Amino acid sequence: MNLSASEFYSSGADTTDVVLESAFFAKLKMRNGTFKLTQPSRFQELEVAFRPHVEERAGSLREVLDVGVSTGLTTVELAKFLGDCGSAASITATDLFIEAHIVELFPGFRVFCDPEGWPLQYDLRGIAIRPWIRRLDYVTLAFIPLMLGRSMLKARLRSRISAGVSRPVRMITRSLPSNGAIVFVENDIMCRSERFIRRFDMIRAANILNKGYFSPDQIIIAIGNIHAYLRGPGALLIVGRTNRAGENAATLFELNRVGSFTALERVGGGSEIERLVLDFRCPQLRTAIGELSIGHQ
Repeated sequence: MNLSASEFYSSGADTTDVVLESAFFAKLKMRNGTFKLTQPSRFQELEVAFRPHVEERAGSLREVLDVGVSTGLTTVELAKFLGDCGSAASITATDLFIEAHIVELFPGFRVFCDPEGWPLQYDLRGIAIRPWIRRLDYVTLAFIPLMLGRSMLKARLRSRISAGVSRPVRMITRSLPSNGAIVFVENDIMCRSERFIRRFDMIRAANILNKGYFSPDQIIIAIGNIHAYLRGPGALLIVGRTNRAGENAATLFELNRVGSFTALERVGGGSEIERLVLDFRCPQLRTAIGELSIGHQ
């Protein structure tokens, strides 16, 4: 039986293992159509391959950004990896969907939803019911009550949340270290955040910047934002993707002295967007190159 949100968030952190936790979050469909899918040790292969480069720079890694972290389970593993490499870096973990609420609409019926009132799970007297629609539901006509329920409840849920009649929770792992080294922030990589500018010594964008999610133009926008967030020459960028077979394809980049990226190491043939990263030029760099070309004419 599926675990209800009320039961999950009522149990103590020490009673929930990462497998059960991952199974709970994997059944939640966000309003953009994605699921919070994550598994432990997913990026262990990357850690082994990139370790020499990270160890070499461990002393200069003060702040790290992990983009699109889902529940942050692999961010916890990243923190341990950095610590094993000799770095005491603090990590900012970002995702589009972190905040959520449990709203009791009437006795015995609760809705687990995001701050906009998008239902993530119905809880009918402890029985978890999915609110999202499967293909089969269009055959069985089960999509009709699901669509009606979503549209009818959304405004009511938002009203309850605004009035403070809800239980706020966060859709993140409870295996976080107690030292506060990881801070979670809701953020969209497509929208530049001024507080992130020139702040990070390393950025990881794993299982987010891929051609299955975004167009090349959108990916270039994201690369531009990441470029702006890196502190300067010598900063590292990890971009990778895990396929359905659990195999990783990733590239470790370094920001060089002229402001573009250099590939340092590859796993599984490298990231599928490696060429877009290597070809990226920030506006200031393009201007400088243009002025240099004119000066040589």
